Amino acid sequence: MNITRIIIVFTYVVFHLFFYAQPVFSEYDIDEMKKIEMLFKSSVKPNGAMYFTYVPRGLIVSIDENVFFNKAQEKIKKEGLCILDEIGSVLAMTDKSCVVEGHTESADPNISSYKENWELSLARAHSITMYLMRYLKISPERLYCIGYGEFMPYVDSVANDAKLNNRIDFVIIDYRAER
Repeated sequence: MNITRIIIVFTYVVFHLFFYAQPVFSEYDIDEMKKIEMLFKSSVKPNGAMYFTYVPRGLIVSIDENVFFNKAQEKIKKEGLCILDEIGSVLAMTDKSCVVEGHTESADPNISSYKENWELSLARAHSITMYLMRYLKISPERLYCIGYGEFMPYVDSVANDAKLNNRIDFVIIDYRAER
């Protein structure tokens, strides 16, 4: 089995784990997610919009990928590190798990070492996850990363806003996720 097939199978399994597990929400859970949203709004100031979406698995915080990355690159920009420090401070205030999801349509083989969008989006999500673990000391038990490439566009899955098809989602999980 080649590495590409293994990664695709792994992505499929993780996708189904997080999207088809249906937690039961209580008023307390929703209140806690609202508090986390308020923490993000008061602590995180990206150069651009930050969008919040409630889904059965928790709270999704969506930020344009250009805040963190140059075109077709997985190395985090200096300005993006400041935003990640703010995000890390919010994550440190909660015990919730977080899935860092990369979504990109901008893999350009002429300027990137990645030929596929999902490869670049996974590398970006991994870069962010590693930064949160190494430098901000967020427990690896609470962080997951996944890359979707162009396969989960914002316009279809959340809202009718195509400019956020290239984004990083921080999904604050509202149920117990265990490894």
